[in-house]
Amino acid sequence: MDLFNTTETNHSEEETLFHASTKAVTSSTVSKVFKIMPLTFVMLASVAGNSIVIHAVYADIRMRTATNVLIVSQSVVDLGTSVLVIPFALVSVGCDGWIFGVEFCAANGFFNLYFTQITVLQLVIIAFDRYLVIVKPSYRAINLKDAIKLTSVAWIVSFLGSFPWLPLLTNHVRVEYFHGFYVCAKRYSHPVLGAQLFSVVFVITVFAVLPLFFIFYSYYHINRVIHLNKHRVSPVSLSNAQKMAINVYAKSASTSKTVIGTSLLQVFPACFMMLLDGLQVGRFPDDVKTAAKWIMWCHCAVKPIIYATKSRMWAKTIRKYLLLFPLVSALSRMDLEMAPLSKVADRVKNYRLSRRIHSVEGNENDTTGTLQQTSQERTKKSTWFNDMKNAWQVEEQNDFCEF
Repeated sequence: MDLFNTTETNHSEEETLFHASTKAVTSSTVSKVFKIMPLTFVMLASVAGNSIVIHAVYADIRMRTATNVLIVSQSVVDLGTSVLVIPFALVSVGCDGWIFGVEFCAANGFFNLYFTQITVLQLVIIAFDRYLVIVKPSYRAINLKDAIKLTSVAWIVSFLGSFPWLPLLTNHVRVEYFHGFYVCAKRYSHPVLGAQLFSVVFVITVFAVLPLFFIFYSYYHINRVIHLNKHRVSPVSLSNAQKMAINVYAKSASTSKTVIGTSLLQVFPACFMMLLDGLQVGRFPDDVKTAAKWIMWCHCAVKPIIYATKSRMWAKTIRKYLLLFPLVSALSRMDLEMAPLSKVADRVKNYRLSRRIHSVEGNENDTTGTLQQTSQERTKKSTWFNDMKNAWQVEEQNDFCEF
């Protein structure tokens, strides 16, 4: 009897363990799916969007401007991240760890840090470009050669700051796989002294503190000049042409500010968490690490979307390339078929509004007399003509906006 009870108890324990392991495997599979799917979408969107941006500037000589060179450099960095870093993270999620060996781990850590540092320095160059155009219009603006030189400097400085010098020279720093972040990075041994401390201070100063300070300084003065120019209190030393240029570039400053702001908010939290983890002074849950890293990589796909929504020139260019895909072309035809209906609705609204305006004007004209009515109509026609003329001028200026 006791033997029977013991056997029954063992069977129940085995069933419990089996169900527990099955639930764990199912939960792990679901977790992997929810991690892989969004990151795969980000990777594909980044590859498509940044490839379009790069090819558009390469194929059209009219788009080879200084500002677009900076945009292309950013797109190359984002495309490199999508091709050389994110795919390894997807495989690591599916395999629950790093399976590519020590050499590939070192290369992965280098590319991850390299592309991140280039992104930060490129944001500084973009802010500097907008600062010269708006705050210092009397200075010489960045031309095509200057943009290429500044971009080259950013790539070289980032290479010097991201190459694994210390892991090759000392045993106190090693490149390891970081669980939760799904990338490889440097891990420092305690205590962090000498060359290790200098390396950490150098990276924080050159790629975090100084860039943030300069970006905030630039956009503080940019917003100040735009605000003063809108309220007609711009400096007397500025000519009318310079004031008009400030108005034209105000929209481009808004676009670059959106790009810089979203990139900083997406990049720096994950970088700060990885630095604390590498210094072994802070620990975070794996899900928090993964969320921060996924959000960081989202900026690779977000930038082309910002260009398309904030710049009319880029919107036309990206739309032209997207129409080459059958699905996008079909959706575009559906929009064109629905466009006449929206135009009819707009005309009905305008007709009703004009009826109301005419009725109000008629009541006023009955009380003021025929002579006053004639003068008012002439004034309205003159004002309407001037407004239309100014509107067309502003529209033409916006079409020449590069960023």
